[in-house]
Amino acid sequence: MTTHDDFRKTCASPTYYREKAWKRWVGFYDLFLNLVFFLPCGGESNFRRKCVDFATPAEGDQVLDICCGTGTLTFLIARCVGPEGQVMGIDLSEFALEIARRKAQNVPVTFERAEAENLPFASARFDKCFISFGLHEMPKQARRNTLREISRTLRPCGRLFVVDYSLPAGALARSTIKAFVKLVEHEAAYKMLLDNSLMAEIEESSLTIMRRELICSGVIQLIEAVKP
Repeated sequence: MTTHDDFRKTCASPTYYREKAWKRWVGFYDLFLNLVFFLPCGGESNFRRKCVDFATPAEGDQVLDICCGTGTLTFLIARCVGPEGQVMGIDLSEFALEIARRKAQNVPVTFERAEAENLPFASARFDKCFISFGLHEMPKQARRNTLREISRTLRPCGRLFVVDYSLPAGALARSTIKAFVKLVEHEAAYKMLLDNSLMAEIEESSLTIMRRELICSGVIQLIEAVKP
C-alpha cells in the first residue's frame, strides 16, 4: 500500500516534475516545434523528411527510433520500410506515446515506453537506429550508456543516425543556438553543445562515423555511424 511518505517522495522526484511539465505542454508540442524551432528549416515535416532522406531506410529494414516523442519521424520511417519491415518507437513519456499511438492509425509502427540506457531488445536486433534531439537531454554518462546500448542492439554493419544541435562557425548562428539552448534546454544540453563532444562520444561506443551533414545554417547536425 502506498503511504503518505511514499507519495511525498514520488512527488519530490525530478522525474515526477518532468512528467507533470511534459503533460501540461505535450499537446502543443508539434505546434511549438513547427512555429518556433523548425520554421527556419521549412517546417517540421520538411525537416524530418531531410533526416529520412539522409538515412535512406530500405524496404524490410528493422528500425528503432529512440526518443520518438509524438512519432512524426517514426511515421516517415515506417513508410520507407514497407510491410516487410518493422519500426519501433520508444520514449520515456507515456503522454507523448499516447499522442503517437492516436496518430498511428493505419501506420505499421509500434510504440513502447522504455529507457534508452537499458533497451529491452535482444542484441543485434536492428538494421538502423535513429535518435533525434534525445542525446542532448542526457547527462554525459547517460549518453555513453545509451550509445553503448544502441551499439549492442545494432546488427553488424547496422547504422545509427543522430540528429542534434551543433555549434556553427558563423558568429550570428553560433550566438543564436547558444542562446536558444541555454534558454529552453537542460544544462547538460548546453554543456554538450559548448564541448562539441557528440562525435567523440559516438566513436567511444565502438561505432565508426561515416558522414556528418550540417543543416539549418549549421545549428543542426546529421550524423551517420556504422557498427563494424
